[in-house]
Amino acid sequence: MKKWIPTILVVLVLIVGWIYAANQNYFREEEAVKAKLLGIQSEDIQSITIHDPSEDKTDAPASSSSSAQLELKDGVWSMVEPKAYPLNGYTISSWLEALSGAEQELIVEETPTDLEKYGLGASAARLDIKTKDSRDITLTIGGQLPADDARYVQVNSGPVVAVQSETIGNMELTRRDLLDTTPFNLDETNVVSLDWEGEAATWMLKSASEDGAAERTWTMNGEAVESTDAGSLIGKIKNLSTAEDVRKASELKDAVPRFTLSVEQNVNGENITDVYRGLTLASEPDIIYVITPDGQWAYSLQADALQDAENFPDTLKASDTSTEATNEEDSTSSTE
Repeated sequence: MKKWIPTILVVLVLIVGWIYAANQNYFREEEAVKAKLLGIQSEDIQSITIHDPSEDKTDAPASSSSSAQLELKDGVWSMVEPKAYPLNGYTISSWLEALSGAEQELIVEETPTDLEKYGLGASAARLDIKTKDSRDITLTIGGQLPADDARYVQVNSGPVVAVQSETIGNMELTRRDLLDTTPFNLDETNVVSLDWEGEAATWMLKSASEDGAAERTWTMNGEAVESTDAGSLIGKIKNLSTAEDVRKASELKDAVPRFTLSVEQNVNGENITDVYRGLTLASEPDIIYVITPDGQWAYSLQADALQDAENFPDTLKASDTSTEATNEEDSTSSTE
């Protein structure tokens, strides 16, 4: 038995060593470090041009093209082509982060000779990116991988790589995705009053709370209303959105006034009033163009989309009448 002791000790040492090594992950393959797709930070980007040949039509007017050029100037992103359309700042910020943070999953072909088979030919979507240090980056987005939730991508003339479809969805935005489509700039926490003057109705929603009050109270035309009703009205107006490109307000000729909405908000301790005007054209009776306070842009909205806001006081009265009638019926029923 003694002659087996050294062998047993060696085996025990090996077993203990193996267990220790396993616990220290010595036998596990290291996860592959995913490479950044573009190798830049969001703050490095100076301009981006979006090309979408599948949507662009050479015989279409420039304003209908889905391609666009955006530039950073004085710390603010703006669209310079096809027009200086207003942009959604939150969407722009998220888009830049998506571009700089994108990672490639794997290299599909190191030196591609046939880009068409990956959907990376002339019909592919493309972004031309220029950095602040004057580097030019071309990002081309192709088709779907046959057996994976990923898309083919090429940066400049480099290899064809795979990028997750979710990541692509955050990067492959169209011109319309980047536009600010909501004409009314409202924040319920800042609103002090809304004053509507229109053809069908005139009303004023006003905060009746003292400065610093824990809970806000509201009045509609001098009568108290529930804070939930006030929030509902503000939300209805704030969330109104156009499905069309905005237009220069100067393009509207012979427009007829439809309503005026004065919005008073308290921003950083200062009360600021913005005035929005609603105009209609004889040729488009079902459309109301909302003109922004700076007088530059006109957002087209369906007339019936604004009726809920315009007739809100009547809606409140009808709701109150219905509630009173229900309470009276309940009271009568309980008496009987």
